[in-house]
Amino acid sequence: ASCPPTHPGRARRRRTSRRLFLGPHRHAPGRRTMSFFSSLGCFPAPEARRVTEDAGPGGSPKVGEVIPVTMFQPSSRMSSVFSFAANKADADALTGMRTAIFDDDAMRARFPSALYTRFREALVTGAALGEEDQKQIAAAIFKWAREQGAVSFAHWFFPIRGGGGADGAMCGALKMDTLIDLDWSSSEGTKPFLEALPYERLFQGETDGSSFPNGGLRATHTAAAFTTWDRSSPVFVMDKVLRVPCAFVTHLGACIDDKTPLLRSNDAVNREGLRLLKNIGRDTGVKAIHSYLGWEQEFFIIKAELYKQRPDLVNCGRTLIGKLPCRNQQGDLNYFAPPPTIVNRLMENVQAIMLKLGVAMAVHHNEVACAQHEMSPVYCHSSFSADNNVLFME
Repeated sequence: ASCPPTHPGRARRRRTSRRLFLGPHRHAPGRRTMSFFSSLGCFPAPEARRVTEDAGPGGSPKVGEVIPVTMFQPSSRMSSVFSFAANKADADALTGMRTAIFDDDAMRARFPSALYTRFREALVTGAALGEEDQKQIAAAIFKWAREQGAVSFAHWFFPIRGGGGADGAMCGALKMDTLIDLDWSSSEGTKPFLEALPYERLFQGETDGSSFPNGGLRATHTAAAFTTWDRSSPVFVMDKVLRVPCAFVTHLGACIDDKTPLLRSNDAVNREGLRLLKNIGRDTGVKAIHSYLGWEQEFFIIKAELYKQRPDLVNCGRTLIGKLPCRNQQGDLNYFAPPPTIVNRLMENVQAIMLKLGVAMAVHHNEVACAQHEMSPVYCHSSFSADNNVLFME
């Protein structure tokens, strides 16, 4: 396809090894098709077609012969990668960033200054907050969540799920509870209910732990498990649900999730790091040591109708059948190339959602393999970063 028509010899050599078809890729007897251009968003121009009628004498193509291509044009089935004009109808993702997360700025604006100070100190020391502080925090978060359109809340935790085959949407777990509670001041036997976020249910919850891998804790008195808010990871509103990132432990404190080991590791790093700084005389003014994490996600984007035709992808999420790609698909033609417009729009949509949820998504680009892409944020506190990674996969 890169040979100009002024080099017929080179063009003939190309014709003997590669053929292009308009429409779905298929193999002709004794010939190979090129498919890596489809990953770039380009398809053969109408000049590359199977001839369906005799074209006349003098070496003209015959019926069934394929005409080689010396140029490409965008297909009407997919927008061209060479179209960089911005869609004016698209909203500016930066104007809505961090609007759906109750982060430090939102906390500072909505908490009384003394309460904000006590909350920040509790993050450093790990101390529990008093009941009155918990009530004020729950009231402020409830008011903010309702402004965001939330009608439910959920403790969002990350249980250890046995076996394999879990996709990204299965990494987190949550049970939606409507933002209501009984009116306990009523003297009625059947009490009315009203919208509320009970403070005790914000900071801690109880749920079933026996259906997750738990080391045999199946007896009634050991079947429960408890969730507790990881205060180092802010709450956020997604799909009308206030999500509260949580650790997940048994009634004896055994962790049966992925977050608790991370939190305990951070505690150990903080404790021993402060001890080290003190022993070497460099602990002046140091209150805590934090670990930071930056992640990236690489993925393949496949059209839904093609995905549904592959039982291996549907059932396993990975390729188990089919042939290896040709050598050209193992090259670097796709790496950092402009993404197809339809794929770029998808990544921009995901980026806008993540920015709104308070995740600093900074990068998206084409990867090396065909249809492979990457997105990644700026690094942040390890616990918050790990939650963001699960949220992105979901």
